[in-house]
Parts: sequence; C-alpha cells; structure tokens
Amino acid sequence: MSSTQESPQPGYASNRSVTRAIRILRALAAADAPMTVTDVAKKIDLARATTFRLLMTLEDEGMVDRQDTLYSLGWDLGRLAQTVDPASGLVPRIKDILEEFADETGETVTFSLRRGLYELDLVLQASSRLLSVTMSDMNGMQWPHHASATGKVLLAELPPEQLRMALGDKLTQLTSRTITDRDALAKELKKVHERGWASTVEELEDGIIAFAAPVRDSVGTLVGALSVVGPRHRMDDKDKQAELPAHLVAVADRVQQRMNPSHPE
Repeated sequence: MSSTQESPQPGYASNRSVTRAIRILRALAAADAPMTVTDVAKKIDLARATTFRLLMTLEDEGMVDRQDTLYSLGWDLGRLAQTVDPASGLVPRIKDILEEFADETGETVTFSLRRGLYELDLVLQASSRLLSVTMSDMNGMQWPHHASATGKVLLAELPPEQLRMALGDKLTQLTSRTITDRDALAKELKKVHERGWASTVEELEDGIIAFAAPVRDSVGTLVGALSVVGPRHRMDDKDKQAELPAHLVAVADRVQQRMNPSHPE
C-alpha cells in the first residue's frame, strides 16, 4: 500500500472473511477476559453463526485458543507477534500525514503507539519544514501519564482499577501546574473522554503546551495517540488554541483511516 493513499485503489476488493477474522482478533485482544461466541459477535456486530465459523478456523490455525465455550488469543499468534516490531510497518504509512500537519501548524507533531495496557511509546516525530522550527528528538521517550497530553488520552480509556495501576502510589509534581490531586485528575480525564482530546499547559515542562487525540483500531480500541507540541510563546494564542483541537482530531481520523482502511463488507 502506497504511503500517500487514503483509500484502496479503484478495483481493489478486500477479502470479507479476512477482514472479519482480523476484527475478531482485535476484539479478543481488547477484552479483559476470554469471550463467548455471542460476546464476540456482539462486539463486532456480526451474525453469531458467521462468528462461530471464523473462530473455528482461527482455532485450527492457532490464532485463537478455546477453553470450553470461552475464546482468547492463540498460542501461535503470540509466537508470531514476538518477531514483529509494530512501528516498522506503521511509520511509513502515516509519516506524510504527520509531516503535513507539522507544516500546517508550524509545530512538532508526534505519534505514540500503545504498548500493553499502560504504556505509550513515541515512534514518530515530525517538525515543520516550512518554518525551520524544531524541537529536540523525542523518539523513544516516555513521560508520566498524568502530566502529558498523550498520557491523559490513555488514562481516560482505563476503568478505575486499571487507572489505579497505571498511576501508581503518587502523582509526581513536575511543574507548578502539574495535576497532583487524584480527584482533580479524575475530573480532567472525564473531560478528555467526553470531548475526545487532551491538553497540557506547562504541566510536564515549563513553557510547553501540548494537545493529543486518540487513534483507534477497527473495533474502537485505543492503539495510539497523535499530539502537537510547541512552546508557549507560539501556542498560547486564543485563536490557535480554539482551532487546534478540532484540526488535531481530524488529522487523527486520517491516521486512523490510513492504519485501518475501511472496506465495505
């Protein structure tokens, strides 16, 4: 697939069974516990009989394991996944979108990929070529979730018990504006969940403002976060702050489409 394509080439037809099987695997991966056929069918909005046939095939190939009537990801899928760097195939797909967004905003744009339940790894960074404005290379860096825009996107997805696990015992204060009160953070995360994007204003580092939006897979599971980051003297503009979140969410939708091209079933 060309890195500049937003949709399949004319005449391209996806394989319906393969698409549905992949959605089953994603649904099982997102579940907190093994799922019944009925659970899977409801999750991906597919007929139970069709779901059952696909699960049987996936089980035969080791992509799915079954214990009585409960299904989970399979042993052979785990073996194959150990050989894969998810960023290696993803970065070429979305690099041009981030570069375009960086040029449009004049700021640094990043994409962080979710790893497990509680981590985000920054795998791609783009800075404006037009204005020759750049920030230091942040690839591979991680930050406390409660103090970063991408971290808030992740935290807003978690149920209470997982949220406690992700935050640990203490909310470290990094600047005078870092949220260190759990009730205040809970209110902030509720706001993030409702509006669909997160922000930080000098909460991680003095002089830095950031916005982030979620990127999801075909069954709605959070797989990453797109962010735009810049110095306060450029970002602290009412018009820019009013317009940037909607622009960011629209670009996140483009990234999501590039990662998961939709084909009619």
